[in-house]
Amino acid sequence: MTRSNKYWEKRLTPKQRLAAQYLVDNEFGLLSEDGKKLSMEKVAEKVGCGRTTLFEWRRLPEFQEYMNEVADKELNFHRAEVYAALMKAVRGGSNGIPSAKAIDLYLRRFGLLTDRTEVDDKRDLSLDREKLLERIRERKERMNRDFTSGGDAEESDI
Repeated sequence: MTRSNKYWEKRLTPKQRLAAQYLVDNEFGLLSEDGKKLSMEKVAEKVGCGRTTLFEWRRLPEFQEYMNEVADKELNFHRAEVYAALMKAVRGGSNGIPSAKAIDLYLRRFGLLTDRTEVDDKRDLSLDREKLLERIRERKERMNRDFTSGGDAEESDI
């Protein structure tokens, strides 16, 4: 669930929100020009806090929740790239052979392919009508006997 900016303004400081954004950007390789992750010291330097402070903030449940929201937004931003890569694989990637896995994923994404499980139960569940009627008659007789004798039914009769 995405929460409003006002929600986060009440729970995290501006510096904590900035730190969360930088930490997520660092995971995506967006803080450096070569796409490599920066050290925690460098991220802390960019935020303007100590490295240990970043580690302390990362343990806070609200900070983690905010980081997850930021990461979800960042991932959502790249959806078009993911779809483009998927279509490239469907069309035959670098080797020119379409990927069966990519085709499967494409079809599942649009609900055109679903897993289907069929269970074939071989048990014979039909009841012999005569046996059933006989059991009903026996129980009725026992109940009548117990009722007229005033006695309780034995445990084995139940």
